[in-house]
Amino acid sequence: MKRNDYILRLFLALLFCTSFYTQAVGQTVQNVKAVQENQKVHITYDLNDPSGKPYFVKLLMSKDGGTTFGDELKYVSGDVKSTQPGSGKKIVWDAGQEVSSYNGDAVFRVEATVYEITLPAPVEKRCAKVELTSVKGEGNKIVVDMIVTSQADCTSGIDRRKEYTSLVDTSGNQYQATSGLLGDAQLDVDKKMIKDAPVKSRLVFDNLSSELSTIGVLRIGIYSFGGCAAGYSDPEKIFSFTNVPVSK
Repeated sequence: MKRNDYILRLFLALLFCTSFYTQAVGQTVQNVKAVQENQKVHITYDLNDPSGKPYFVKLLMSKDGGTTFGDELKYVSGDVKSTQPGSGKKIVWDAGQEVSSYNGDAVFRVEATVYEITLPAPVEKRCAKVELTSVKGEGNKIVVDMIVTSQADCTSGIDRRKEYTSLVDTSGNQYQATSGLLGDAQLDVDKKMIKDAPVKSRLVFDNLSSELSTIGVLRIGIYSFGGCAAGYSDPEKIFSFTNVPVSK
């Protein structure tokens, strides 16, 4: 565990002793600096890990000299939560919003732990199997990468209608896919499928919150006909995944 301490005096008339920790094996936080502008604290740090794995970073504060720490601070922005390793990482803490009535010393802790993403297990139906390989947030978009494997030589396609292919966030808001591919075939376009041959596929959902970290329900409608049939109203065409984590 590495620790970098220094004193930072704020215009809030508080004296903050800033302490930064790391607790993940094979990872270090270095070159920690902080400056205060009005009632905000700007913290920079380097998060070093040659593996390139994402980390979950949070900022905590202690009011008893570091003996105990409260919950992670809420009024923060920048390189917090899901964060890739790299130099010059920045966190902005709105001290005036969070501790406007506090008068005393504070110890800060930046914690970085490996951000493990475990996607739901593959779903297998009569005509196909769908395995999620990546669910990533890109601004206000969610990009879903998957492998579709047909159970027979047949013709298939992704039905883009909202009742069959959609994303439901944890607040119950439903979104329709704005684009996608089954192999090289666009949404609602037929594609010849070969039995047991995996096909890389993708769905893109737009106009979502950039803060979305979990998808409540992800539905993917894949119709088939020919060697295997799962028609437009057949429940066997719907592949459903719940509580899907979103990486950043």
